[in-house]
Parts: sequence; structure tokens; C-alpha cells
Amino acid sequence: MYLGIDVHKRYAQVAVMDEAGKIVEEVRVENANLDDLAQRYAGAQAVLEATSNYYHIHDTLSEHLDVTVAHPKKINQIADTDKKTDRVDAKELARMLRLNSVPESYVPSEEGSVQIS
Repeated sequence: MYLGIDVHKRYAQVAVMDEAGKIVEEVRVENANLDDLAQRYAGAQAVLEATSNYYHIHDTLSEHLDVTVAHPKKINQIADTDKKTDRVDAKELARMLRLNSVPESYVPSEEGSVQIS
């Protein structure tokens, strides 16, 4: 399964795609409840766009899913469309993940991050 997750400040639009490319679920979830969705699809691959609030979401999802963070500027160049909605974005992210064509963004590891005291 492939999860395309279009993250916003308080909620995320999620599209779940199967191996054949068929959308099997579309749901809008509060960011606080994404862990429930991740547990339900444990072991699946997921992609979310790098946004100002993706760190916590990435860490939460990574406990159950193989998470890729997409580079936002490169995604916009590839997925340019006139009909841009949260649902379209989530489906496009899932499609790109299924096709292994997500332009990835660097995600620092916890060990490599700098902490200022």
C-alpha cells in the first residue's frame, strides 16, 4: 500500500493506493490522529511534503510506516495541474510514491541534529 499525505496545519488529506494503482481509501484526518491511520497500514510506504510542521508528523508515522518526505518545490514542478485540491494532491503523492518518482527532501536524523541549550 502507498499513502499520499497532504499535510496542513491541523489536518491531513490521505489517499491510500494499492499495488495496482487503485485508490482504496480517501480520508481527511486530524494530524493528532494520524498515528491511528499509520497503525492500520503498518508496514506500508507513505509520502508527505516537507512543510513547516512535518517533523513531528514524520516521526510519528515512522514508527509504523516507511516514510518519504517530498521536496515541495520539485513536487510542484512535476505535479502541475489546474485542478489542485487536497484530494488531488494526496492522490498524486501516492501515485508518485508507487512509481518510485518522489523527489526527496533531506530529513536530518535525531542523532545528527544540533541541539542548542
